[in-house]
Amino acid sequence: MQLTNFVARKIYNSRKEATIEVIAESHDKKVMASAPSGKSKGKYEVQDFSVRGIDFSISFLNVFGKRLINEKISFETFADLEKIEAIARKYDQTKNWAFIGGNALYVIETAVLKLIAMSHEQELWQFLLEGKHPLMPVPIGNVMGGGAHVSASKKVDWQEFLFIPRTTNFFEAKFVNEVAYKEAKKVLEDKDLEWNGKLSDENALAPTLDCETTLALADSIRNTIQDKLGISIGLGIDCAATTFWTGVKYRYHNFSSTIKQKDLLPEQNSAFIVDMARKYNLSYVEDPMHCEDFSGYANILRRLKNCFVVGDDLICTRQERLEKAIREKAINAIIIKPNQVASLLETKKTIDFAKKHEIVTILSHRSGETLDNVLAHFAVGWRIPFIKCGIVGSERLAKLNELLRIERQIKE
Repeated sequence: MQLTNFVARKIYNSRKEATIEVIAESHDKKVMASAPSGKSKGKYEVQDFSVRGIDFSISFLNVFGKRLINEKISFETFADLEKIEAIARKYDQTKNWAFIGGNALYVIETAVLKLIAMSHEQELWQFLLEGKHPLMPVPIGNVMGGGAHVSASKKVDWQEFLFIPRTTNFFEAKFVNEVAYKEAKKVLEDKDLEWNGKLSDENALAPTLDCETTLALADSIRNTIQDKLGISIGLGIDCAATTFWTGVKYRYHNFSSTIKQKDLLPEQNSAFIVDMARKYNLSYVEDPMHCEDFSGYANILRRLKNCFVVGDDLICTRQERLEKAIREKAINAIIIKPNQVASLLETKKTIDFAKKHEIVTILSHRSGETLDNVLAHFAVGWRIPFIKCGIVGSERLAKLNELLRIERQIKE
């Protein structure tokens, strides 16, 4: 496969922020790809766009695409993405792709990969599977949220309150999360629980309650849905603790109904997280400590049985960070966000390394998403057991509906 046409342009993501979309062609085949952006970014993520601005990243991509066309560079396998990275490195030797922008690399690799799959007359998920048996991911639903994903002054300090249906049927799991979302909205409205109708960046309901009250509410909703549908549901939280870490303490701005602000030392915060996880039978705890506290994660992992202790900001999809986390026994699950490292080759290496060491992989969207459904193909093609891509909203449904289509195709 060789590129015959390539255009990069500016579009806007779900947060109304500028990002990059590319249109790539190979003779009669045409694809589009676009890059998401996170709000609560990890310290070790690549730079989204060039330090010179997004317009420079777009201009660079248009020149870069012409070079690939003029030099008639051929792409046949996933490993051939290295040809893109080798040329890109001639322009940008920074570790975090600060000159061209990580999203520029991510979006061109995604577009080229889509065309490679098409040249083999396969869908992307089929191409990535390489003949293996497909695995549908379980959708982790973000029902309620706060933290950096909500702009209101009064909000929940933790970023996400998550529902995890215990079923291997994707259609069924998606339905469970939708029912949970509707039930949560109904409860917030009926009980007048200080909800002003605001949503998070990921369209989760954004109550103004404190962490434990919100968690207790999520637990009650979980029990209601389980009784109604007869399906077991796991409950989880994404604390995004780095966002309220002061460098010395964890500063909760809405700690409880009686204590509006509370500073917790690291050992106090880990004890609080463990207490909440045990009290509400959590099966998932993401980013409970700040992004440098491997020992804090390890302390929580030791004390919580049958619970995923998940690293996102701790790892940022980087294999070297994952290696340290494994050595220190800090986590048993990892968030995978391809544009955190820009390179799809590096993303796949991190996934493979995690699986080799029995670390559960969870593919995740970003808070600023686009209508690109490629995450659905990565999830199935790379056999990732869980996916976080929201519950409602057109950018979230683009992924969920594509997964529904893929599930139907697999079953035919």
